[in-house]
Amino acid sequence: MKSFTSLLICLFFNIIIFGQQKEVVISGNVVDVAEKPLPFATVILKDNSKKLIEGVVTDEKGIFSFHKILNGNYIVEIQYIGFTTVIKDVTIDKTQKKVDLGKIILKEDSKTLDEVVVEGQTSEVSLKLGKKVFRVGKDLTSQNGSATDVLNNVPSVNVSPNGAVSLRGNTNVQVMINGRRSALTQSQALEQLSADVIESVEVISNPSAKFDASGSAGIINIILKKNRQSGLNGQIRLVAGIPDDYRAIGNLNYKTKKFNFFANAGIRYTDYEGEYFKQQTTIANNISTFLNQREDEDRHDDGQLFYFGTDFYANDKNTFTVAYYRNETKDTDVTNLFYDFSVSNAITQSLQTIGNSIEERDYNQLEVNYTKTFAKKGQKLTVDFQYDFWNSEKGWHLQTDEKFPTNTEAQTVIQTKGKGNTDDIVIQADFEAPLNEKSKIEIGAKFEDRAITNEFLAEELINGQFEIIDNINNQLDYKEKIVSGYAQLKSKKGKTSYQLGLRLENTDINVEASETVLNLKNNYTNLFPSATFGYEFKDNLSGQISYSKRIGRPSLWQLNPFFQLKDFTARFTGNPALNPSFTDTVEFSFIYRGNKFQLNPSIYYSDTDNAFQYETVQNNEGVFIQSPVNLDNEKRYGVELSASYNPLKWLRFSGDVNAYIFEQKGVLNGQTADFSSNTWFTNLIISMKPTKTLRLQTRIFYQGAESNKQTASKPISNVNFGLQKSILNNKGSLIFNVSNVFDTRRTREQIIGENFSIYQDRSRNAQRFSLSFVYKFNQKPSDKNRRANRRNRY
Repeated sequence: MKSFTSLLICLFFNIIIFGQQKEVVISGNVVDVAEKPLPFATVILKDNSKKLIEGVVTDEKGIFSFHKILNGNYIVEIQYIGFTTVIKDVTIDKTQKKVDLGKIILKEDSKTLDEVVVEGQTSEVSLKLGKKVFRVGKDLTSQNGSATDVLNNVPSVNVSPNGAVSLRGNTNVQVMINGRRSALTQSQALEQLSADVIESVEVISNPSAKFDASGSAGIINIILKKNRQSGLNGQIRLVAGIPDDYRAIGNLNYKTKKFNFFANAGIRYTDYEGEYFKQQTTIANNISTFLNQREDEDRHDDGQLFYFGTDFYANDKNTFTVAYYRNETKDTDVTNLFYDFSVSNAITQSLQTIGNSIEERDYNQLEVNYTKTFAKKGQKLTVDFQYDFWNSEKGWHLQTDEKFPTNTEAQTVIQTKGKGNTDDIVIQADFEAPLNEKSKIEIGAKFEDRAITNEFLAEELINGQFEIIDNINNQLDYKEKIVSGYAQLKSKKGKTSYQLGLRLENTDINVEASETVLNLKNNYTNLFPSATFGYEFKDNLSGQISYSKRIGRPSLWQLNPFFQLKDFTARFTGNPALNPSFTDTVEFSFIYRGNKFQLNPSIYYSDTDNAFQYETVQNNEGVFIQSPVNLDNEKRYGVELSASYNPLKWLRFSGDVNAYIFEQKGVLNGQTADFSSNTWFTNLIISMKPTKTLRLQTRIFYQGAESNKQTASKPISNVNFGLQKSILNNKGSLIFNVSNVFDTRRTREQIIGENFSIYQDRSRNAQRFSLSFVYKFNQKPSDKNRRANRRNRY
């Protein structure tokens, strides 16, 4: 009885003691010796017996927290590759509600520096709400390629075999370089940009008011490399491939307390092989005429690029950055076109056109940035200036010979000359300031002045002299001014956060052509609101709903009315009357982060007025003309799922799947073009590391069939493969790539019109093999997660 009474007393006091315990939050901020945040550092919480209780990773600002911790003695252990581990003893008593460990400074571990040269890279994709960051350094299948190869591996992004970039199947996407619009983002120019100079790609499907409103599908931002490791370091890459592909590119970085000097330079000699087939049927006067056409394209590019600059740290509050980028290319292409015309399966004429072209381009970009931080934490001012200038000159020589029924050489000889240049000046200022610990306001203004000149001349050899064809001797001047400003409020209360923004943009466009009938002036002012509401269900599970309004401005290529004479049976021309499109988008998404599994599902809806569509018509001479037009409206309903899974330390699966339904209303060729359909696409990346020095990666892509009122496209599939072997004590590596492994990356489409049908099978780039050697020297991980100032600029 006495023992039983003693037991009841002990239980009573234990209930009292534990009833008085409170759940406490332990938090801290992990930084390096320069007090810069260290994201993705591992923080482990142990009890007094060193038994693991919980583990977390720091966010982008280096902050971590443990919730619902009871009274007692604990050990907090902070680990980061390349840094010495820090251990903190923590005691929690009943009087505390929160334990803030403040700034926890990690120092470099010189003993492990050589070990992290290869191992210290982050995963391919970082999933965040409304944003995906693709790290190029971890992607083996595109390292020896170009920017288009990189984009093809980014979740939610596709690059068609013809070079068109799309986000979630929508080609009206704003592609940027270092947060700025750039002529480098044109499809052909992206092929000239080496993957080696790209650090990461950011995909923002529903941007806030801080971002430019251009691009109804969202923003793809390509970040160029700008190393920030201390001391002298760099790397060099040598590439050899089939078809002929020889490249050498290197980067060098030297950082002191006051300066950070960086430079990238490269040269290349590259061949591309294209193959195109077309079957065309035309009905006129109850007679069917058929055309079988084959085009063999051999493209050769010589290129060189360099990107250099410096950061100057005047003091801990003021930083200046100056950088210059130049990309120079010379393309010499040879094209053979074969035409077989027939009636009732009997060939009536066979022709061959041999085309030779030379194009020289140079793209230049000067950027200046000033960043100032203030005594008040979180208060920052950035001022940016950027000047882009681009020059291009291209000449075509086309000779058409008849092979049947007679054999006649030089039946038609045509030469064309095209010349263009661009001047683009951007000035932007952004300011952010905290209102309190949980809220901050951001304001900014931007001015952009772009001037483009385009000249085109077409001549035909007649009686031994070249004469102008159909008065095609034209010059077009395109001037665009965009003045914008924005204000944005961010706040968080408990587990709920929100962001409200409003952007004002005034656009002034003036197009002057040598033919006065083509002169065009357009001025419009628009408001672009945005809103985001988020909720944190758990530490590893959060969700958000967002809204934004966007604009799709026609490009010069879509407005330019001058023909390009290459294939005399088909031409593309721009439409000067094309109006901008406006899109309202709503997106609902979640993100879950587990130890081995990440999941990011999204549901989205967009409503676009004046949506762009391409229509094909046949003129009186039987030539097919394709040009862009405005539809009245397009609605999209879609679902997207991005995920990654690490079942084993050496095995990782990542990928995405996107499916959507769309409804279009409008007029094509004078007839109602109301249409609805659906499509889907998926990416799967399999990464393996069977040994410490060997990595393998395979990317599988599939695009389902899709169609609109006039065009039906067949599915596209593609497989890329990469292998990396580390050598020289992890300071060097050999990388082997195969792109388009089974040569299946082809566009196959059927175009149906009144009294005609066209089937096209096009492959711009055939199967490619490449081998590269990479050597890194003095690589240190101290600053590799720091963001360059330019990443705050949009």
